[in-house]
Amino acid sequence: MNSAAKTVTKRTDTGGSGNSSAHTSYYVTFEVQSGDRLELKLNGRSYRQLAEHDFGILTFQGTRFKTFERHKKESYDE
Repeated sequence: MNSAAKTVTKRTDTGGSGNSSAHTSYYVTFEVQSGDRLELKLNGRSYRQLAEHDFGILTFQGTRFKTFERHKKESYDE
């Protein structure tokens, strides 16, 4: 599914203790044009390329992030 969206927040979750390896999970909350929000898990590279309040076209399938094509917009209306 493709949707106009903006990034709202970014967060990481670091896990692992004892004998398990440390790992970091990356999450971004997107707000789509309808106003609905969804949090998707991204890989580290995609996560680092995004900033909060970026506008663009979000491609996702269910809860799986595919791509986010950033645009130089300030709002959904432009």
